[in-house]
Amino acid sequence: MFKQLAPIALATLAYSSCSLATEQQVSKQWFNSIDYTYLEHDDYNSDGYQLVSHYYFEEQQSSGVLDDYGYLDTDSNIRVNYFNADNNDYLGMFGEGFYKNWFVTGEIYDVDDADNYTVGVGYLFADALKVSVNKNEREYGDDYWRLKAQYNHQINEKDYLGFTAETDDELDYWNISARYFNHLSGSQYITVDVGHQDSVYDSASNAMLSYYFGNHYAIGAGIDDSELVLQGKYFFNDQYYVTANYTERGSGELYNIRFVAQF
Repeated sequence: MFKQLAPIALATLAYSSCSLATEQQVSKQWFNSIDYTYLEHDDYNSDGYQLVSHYYFEEQQSSGVLDDYGYLDTDSNIRVNYFNADNNDYLGMFGEGFYKNWFVTGEIYDVDDADNYTVGVGYLFADALKVSVNKNEREYGDDYWRLKAQYNHQINEKDYLGFTAETDDELDYWNISARYFNHLSGSQYITVDVGHQDSVYDSASNAMLSYYFGNHYAIGAGIDDSELVLQGKYFFNDQYYVTANYTERGSGELYNIRFVAQF
């Protein structure tokens, strides 16, 4: 199914002959990705793709690996994403602007249907605690308020432990997650991501353990709503990398491949 992607991957591999520094401390501002997802089910098959472009108005410093630039966003940024699946598509936009420690956010989920949007305001405490209140306006259904808090505990120069909690004004929905980033030695790192979502209709948990080694490689394994997830990453250089995921989906299987370009 990915035969058409193989020549592109091989060409990029040949291009990336440069070696990465052992301590991969780089700065980037513009992050772009393209995803392709394929669902193979006993009764049907479907696929889709997504394009994302995310720009920060200040350079972002990597944590030591080339796909982690810290837990909290503390600089003004804008993001545009386009999604297409089974002849359905939408174009979304997000923006976050900082003035000293205050920040405002705005998001339109589909530019063609601007009646559904989110606006919010928040405050950043000591570059470690980020708290915001957001209002979700909906064309169909009730509007609601959303409360969000993120905290980053910097263990040392590289290692950190981050937490996020989010809920609505009636506590019908809540989401908690955490990320642990640890530098083992040299070019070896581990990350642990866990999360749980709960609503009046359903609940789900997820966890992922990733291991970075040898500058160019990372592998990971975890669960997503009790289903197995396997992941592999290859970093061509500090600008380009590719991620491949395999996820069990009940009586089907989900495949995803992502190519990232960051500058």
